[in-house]
Amino acid sequence: MTCTRLLLIVFTVWLTQPVAQALDLPAWLRLPKLPQSSSKEPVKLPSKSVRVGDFTGGTGTSARRSLLAELTDSREFTLTDSGADFLVTGSSTGGRVMAKLERADGKVLFERTYAAPGLDENLRALSDDIIFSATGKPGQATSRIVFVSNKSGTKQVYVCDSHGRDVQQVTHHTHGAVSPTLSPDGSAIAYTSYRSGFPVVQVLDLGLGWERTVTDTPGSSFGAAFAPDGQRLALVMSFIGNPEIFVTDLASNTAACISDTVGAPSSPSWHPDGKQIIFADDRGQGPRLYIAEVPATNNAEARLYLWRTGYSFCTDPEFSPDGKQVAFVARQSDGAAIVVKDYPSGKSSVVQTGGAQHPSWSPNGRYLCYTQHGALYVHDLHTGLRNAILGGYSTISEPRWMR
Repeated sequence: MTCTRLLLIVFTVWLTQPVAQALDLPAWLRLPKLPQSSSKEPVKLPSKSVRVGDFTGGTGTSARRSLLAELTDSREFTLTDSGADFLVTGSSTGGRVMAKLERADGKVLFERTYAAPGLDENLRALSDDIIFSATGKPGQATSRIVFVSNKSGTKQVYVCDSHGRDVQQVTHHTHGAVSPTLSPDGSAIAYTSYRSGFPVVQVLDLGLGWERTVTDTPGSSFGAAFAPDGQRLALVMSFIGNPEIFVTDLASNTAACISDTVGAPSSPSWHPDGKQIIFADDRGQGPRLYIAEVPATNNAEARLYLWRTGYSFCTDPEFSPDGKQVAFVARQSDGAAIVVKDYPSGKSSVVQTGGAQHPSWSPNGRYLCYTQHGALYVHDLHTGLRNAILGGYSTISEPRWMR
């Protein structure tokens, strides 16, 4: 049974009671929301340079050194001692940081206090705020990567920072957990659980530690992806018969079918405008990529069309943060390869061959993370250089970068 027109289904959503062994989540998992654009446009200069001035206080020297390292690692600025476009100064005592960012003409862009428990945590937040205020693009110092590892003996969900540090096991399910995705503000993870014996999508609140099952309808659900607004999920559900792509509204507990397939859809990913979803679908000739336009109203019909990539076997697509490219996995003679193609049309390029899988974009769109031979890599698309940021966790799969 397929859904040729939009279906509206009201679900009864239930919250699971805290499990007997409560989740003890560290403070760094309770992530702050990314800076939101105001009515004023962020400062945009053709050539951006920053001078990190003096930081006073007992931990001022350490704070300045850490901030220099974070800004250097971001590759968003030229660091200079004179003639800079931006000047950052501040103080730090006991790990607490107070900082001010000024433009070259003396205009103060912000003055903020960072009072998280750790100095490094505060400096990462400051670095991201500097990048956002000066470029309009999110930084990635405070971003997180969620992934799956079978290090414990069963597949479980883990989280690490963008350098592969601060690794934390998030799920401890007897039958495993897979296909995780982080909400845009990093406050929640949606993943597929096998706790009941068949796949069901659950949402875990990282701040409060409670879990919620998205729907109690019969059949399976899997492969969730958060919408850019964080209020909706795209996922695969099979309760109407054949698996289809649905969009669920987490606030109103409703869902709508947006696909029309007799195949096996998987791996939905949202366009940053929230109006389109790309997914893989195998209709008997190998998986290919399809675009579904998400209707603005419940009585509208969803449009669906094939997106031609030049490859006959494509899986695991993800839109870039600006929506101008798609990263996906294609089959080649030497195994799986990561491909990036312009959207909606244009050139494509192979980023990594030899079995690379599960690409996911960094918040600023400069990097891809992916897995290869069980390790987690971060690949700089500007320089072509890559770095294995995490190994020794048995087999790592399905990484997703916080957007």
